[in-house]
Amino acid sequence: MEPADHAYFDQKYDPHTPLGTNWAGYVGVPQVYDWDPAVLLPGVPADSVAGVEAALWTETLSTAQNLEVMLLPRLPALAEVGWTPQPSRVWAAFRPRLAAQAPYWDAQGLAWTRVDDIPWP
Repeated sequence: MEPADHAYFDQKYDPHTPLGTNWAGYVGVPQVYDWDPAVLLPGVPADSVAGVEAALWTETLSTAQNLEVMLLPRLPALAEVGWTPQPSRVWAAFRPRLAAQAPYWDAQGLAWTRVDDIPWP
């Protein structure tokens, strides 16, 4: 599953994001993390959801750096959605774990978006 308002990473983070589009609204890290794939489709049992995926359409993104900026830090949030059941996910606990990844991204020379509400080092 990859609903546009939670997993289309070509959507802007917020109105100030210079890259991407906003036809499906804005997709910030909290929107990604709070998504529960088990309740997206009424009447569909949770065990019938095989997994989640992110879409990153490139008609407005022209460089690898553009892709990195749009993927990070949303991709780790979606990964946790995929492997952690909704009742076990806690935003307050995830924020510092996500922030701890920034030095690794920097060491690898990756471009990423410093979103609000994360205690970045």
